[in-house]
Amino acid sequence: MLLPVGTVLAGQYFLWWAAQVVAVAILVILALRWRPGFLHGRTITESMNAALDSREESIRIQLEAAERSRQEAARIREEAARQVADAREETRTMVERARTASEAIATEMHQRAEEEYRRIVGQARNEIEFERRQAEAALRRRAADIVVDAAGQVVGNFLEPASDRHLIDVSLSDLKDVR
Repeated sequence: MLLPVGTVLAGQYFLWWAAQVVAVAILVILALRWRPGFLHGRTITESMNAALDSREESIRIQLEAAERSRQEAARIREEAARQVADAREETRTMVERARTASEAIATEMHQRAEEEYRRIVGQARNEIEFERRQAEAALRRRAADIVVDAAGQVVGNFLEPASDRHLIDVSLSDLKDVR
C-alpha cells in the first residue's frame, strides 16, 4: 500500500525541509533561467526587471514633470507677486495724481472764487459810488430848486425884508430836512 508523499515525508522532518529547499531552488532557477514564450523569450527576472525599469522610468518622468510643474508654479507665483507689486505701485501713482489734480482744481476754484469776489465787490462799490453821486446830484438839484422857489417867492412878495428873511429860513430848514 502506498502512503501519500506528505505522510511519508512528515515522519522525516529533515527530509521534508530538504524537499522544501529543493522546490524553492527549482523555482529560483526557473525564475532566473526559464524563457517562456509568453514573456517574449525573456526570463522571469528579465521581465520583472523590465517591468521595474519601465515603472522606474515612468516614476522618473512623473517626478521630472512634477519638478517642472513646481518650478512653473514658483515662476507664476513670483510673476503674480510682481504684478501685484506693480499694480500697487500704479495704484499709488494714480492716487497721487488724483490728489495732485484735486489740489490743483481746489486751488484754481479758490482763485476764481477770490477773483469773482473781488469783481463783485468792485462792481458793488462802483454802483454804490454811482448811486451816491446820483443822490448828491439829485440833492443839489433839489436844493437849487428850493433856493430858486424861495427866490421866486421873495421876488413874488416884492422884496419885503421880514417876509424875505422868513422865506430864506424856511428854505434852509427844508434843505436841512432833505439831507
